[in-house]
Amino acid sequence: MRQRCAAESSRAAARHEREVHRLRQKLDRCRTELQEDRSGSGGVVDAAERARLLQKVAEAGAAKRRAEEALRSAMDADRQKSAEIRRLHEECRTEVARVSKEANVEIRRLVS
Repeated sequence: MRQRCAAESSRAAARHEREVHRLRQKLDRCRTELQEDRSGSGGVVDAAERARLLQKVAEAGAAKRRAEEALRSAMDADRQKSAEIRRLHEECRTEVARVSKEANVEIRRLVS
């Protein structure tokens, strides 16, 4: 369950990273076009488009941070659960060894 959550968080983080990359490329293209076409009323449209793209980049960045935080949280929970499972496994192993030893002692006592 936790692995699935971590995998989903990882996929979401990767998806947001791709979206940020795509938007940054688009922003760079707009900047290039703006530099090439400094005259006329095209600058107003380009500025509005630039502001919209900057907003999208900011939103994608925030979504990425949320996804990364969810991933970190899921990974921490996985580590804690793994540590608990290892501890319980060791306790069970110790208990089995103790019971086995007691059983052998009891068998020897009954045989003699």
